[in-house]
Amino acid sequence: MAENKVKAKKATEVKEEQGVNFWADKAPCYKLCNCPEMITNECPVAKYQFLPCWEIEGTYCKLDDKGSTGRDTSICETCRVYKKYGNGEPIVLKLFGKGIDTHLRELDKIAK
Repeated sequence: MAENKVKAKKATEVKEEQGVNFWADKAPCYKLCNCPEMITNECPVAKYQFLPCWEIEGTYCKLDDKGSTGRDTSICETCRVYKKYGNGEPIVLKLFGKGIDTHLRELDKIAK
């Protein structure tokens, strides 16, 4: 059972693997989707620009009001940002534990 768990990588480990800023020559998703500043400030995409949004757990777009963990990438498959920059490659999450959902769970623990 433990072997089925996704191993979380530290942001620096993923960054070293990627080596570049994915959004360097592109309009970032939060600009293309006109996200309000409040969301942009919380969403991990602005902080971890070495990965595209569809490879980061807990981005604003992946969340819902039913307790989503932010790991469901099905919304990404229909997103104009993924269609523009994803090159049709399969979506694989590469960064875990840095998303909005994780942040909210930590705040919830503090509040209790």
